[in-house]
Amino acid sequence: MTRTADHDARRAQITSGVRTLALTSGLGAVTVAGTAKAAGVSVGLVQHYYDSKEALLADTLRTLLDEIDSRITTAIARAERRHARIEHMLGAGLLELLPLDTSHRDEAYLRHAFAGLALDNPTLAEHQRAFDRRLGDRIAHAVRNGMECGEVAPETDALLESDAAFALTQGLAVRLLIDPSRAAQRRAETAVAARMASVFAGPCAREV
Repeated sequence: MTRTADHDARRAQITSGVRTLALTSGLGAVTVAGTAKAAGVSVGLVQHYYDSKEALLADTLRTLLDEIDSRITTAIARAERRHARIEHMLGAGLLELLPLDTSHRDEAYLRHAFAGLALDNPTLAEHQRAFDRRLGDRIAHAVRNGMECGEVAPETDALLESDAAFALTQGLAVRLLIDPSRAAQRRAETAVAARMASVFAGPCAREV
């Protein structure tokens, strides 16, 4: 393992400790000492990589959002390989934001817990805004692609539809954190599919 890879692995181990502690006791309970214990490393090692608790939390949030970004990309690419409609590609990506299983539920809990902290923390807020911009741009790009191929009506406001789709998934994610029942999950999946179908209502030129 190269020196850079070793450092990256150490940071990943430490931020994983933050996640473990946050999921068991809440983000408010995260401390440098508690993180070290959860990660199985020394307090000194945590302090070597992070000079403050804020820096530790910021890097944990950054890596969390990067992982979600990567998974959305993978879901969309998988749908594209199946030659799916843009409607279904985007829908697959948006479903990655919903807590439909244990790992997604943990991520959604952490993402929204961090959003609460970000209200009073400019560093965390910037990470959240950057993620929101990337996702919003991705949704708007999909809508514009849909306009080009015929799935989306040409007069559609891509930015408005992006905001609406993003707000829908955000709201559904919060509801599912409160009510994780299978019935609620099915309704959430149906709501996303219905929204995509209403925006991407036309036939794609490559289908006709």
